[in-house]
Amino acid sequence: MNIVIVIDLIDTLTNGSVMTARRFADGLRERGHSVKIVAVGADGESDCPVKEKYFPLLSEVSARNQIKFAKFEKAKIKSAFEGADIIHFIFPFAFERQCKRLADKMGIPTTAAFHVQPENILYNVHLGKSRIFNKLIYTYLRKTFYSRFSRIHCPSNFIADRLRAHSYGGELYVISNGYDEAFKPAEESAKNKKFEIVMVGRLAPEKNQKVLISAIAKSKHRDEIHLTLLGNGSCKARLERQAKKQSVDVSFGFLPKDMLIQKLQSSDLYVHSATVEIEAIACIEAIACGLVPIIADSPLSATPQFALDSRSLFDDGNAVDLAEKIDYWFENENERIRMGKVYAEFANRYRLDKSLEQAEEMFLDQIYEKAAH
Repeated sequence: MNIVIVIDLIDTLTNGSVMTARRFADGLRERGHSVKIVAVGADGESDCPVKEKYFPLLSEVSARNQIKFAKFEKAKIKSAFEGADIIHFIFPFAFERQCKRLADKMGIPTTAAFHVQPENILYNVHLGKSRIFNKLIYTYLRKTFYSRFSRIHCPSNFIADRLRAHSYGGELYVISNGYDEAFKPAEESAKNKKFEIVMVGRLAPEKNQKVLISAIAKSKHRDEIHLTLLGNGSCKARLERQAKKQSVDVSFGFLPKDMLIQKLQSSDLYVHSATVEIEAIACIEAIACGLVPIIADSPLSATPQFALDSRSLFDDGNAVDLAEKIDYWFENENERIRMGKVYAEFANRYRLDKSLEQAEEMFLDQIYEKAAH
C-alpha cells in the first residue's frame, strides 16, 4: 500500500504520539509498504516537511507539552497525497482538518487515530475534574473531526469505551500502539547500589510524578531507593524542588532507545503514576524488559489493564498506598524476579508486529469500502 501519515509534528521525540507515529511508519515500511509522513520535521526521503504555524499564546503553552502546529501548505500537501491508497491522521487539530478536506476532495480513503485524550488537555489547564468541559471537548472533537471518518483507531478498550459513551459513531478498531521487540529482559540481572525505580513519561500534571516522589519519601526504605524520571515537561522544576525538600534521591533525563532499554533492563521496579492515560506504551516497554509495574488505578487511565494482580495497583493519588506497594516489592525480591518473568511473557500480546497487522486490516477495510462506493 501507499500510505500517508498526517501529524502536526514528527521531530519531538519526547511526545508519545510522535513516537507512536514514527514506530508505525518504520514498521509499515519494514512490512513492504510505501509510507510518507506529512509533518513539521519530516525528513525522510519521500516525506513531506511543512512549516510550523504560530498561534499567539497557544503555541507557547503547547510547546511546554511538546506540541507544535503545522502550516497547511496546500500545493505541497496535494502533491504528497497523489497516488496514496490511504491517508491516516494522528491528531485532530486544524492542520489535520484541512488535510482531511483535501483528501476527501481528492477521493482518497482516510482513517484517524484517537490519541488526544480531552482529560490530558484539561489537566494542563487545571480543569481535570470538570465533567462539563470534558464533555464539551469530546463533543467538539467528534463534531469537527471524527464524525468525518468511518474507522477510528483506538489504542485501548478504555478509550474505545469513552468514545462510545460520548456518541462517537463509525467502527472503532482497538489496536495497541505496540512496543518494539528490542525491549526484552536482560540476560543477566543488574547489581545496583540502590533499589532502582524508574518512570517514563512527560513531566506534566496528569502524569502525577509528584505522588511517586511523596511515596518514596514515605517508604521505610527511602534512603535505599534511587528514582529516575525520564521525560521532559512543564513540571520538571517543581518536581526537582519537591524531591529536594522531601530528601528523595531523583535523577531526571531523556534517553534514546538503546540507552532506555539498558536503563529498564537494569532497574528493579517500574511505577506509572499517571491519572490520565490512553494506553502508556512506556509501561508496556518496561514490563517487556521484565520489570514488575505499580500502576495508578485511575478511572481515567487505560494503564491498569497491564496489572496482573492487586500488588501492581495503587489508589490513584494515594502516596501511602503506593509507598506500601513499593515496600512490598522491595522486601520480596524472589517474588519480584518471578513476577518480572511473568510480566515479560504477558507483554508479548502487545508486540508492534501484531499492531501493524491489525492496522493493515483497518486500512484495507477502508480502501475496499471506498472502492465499493
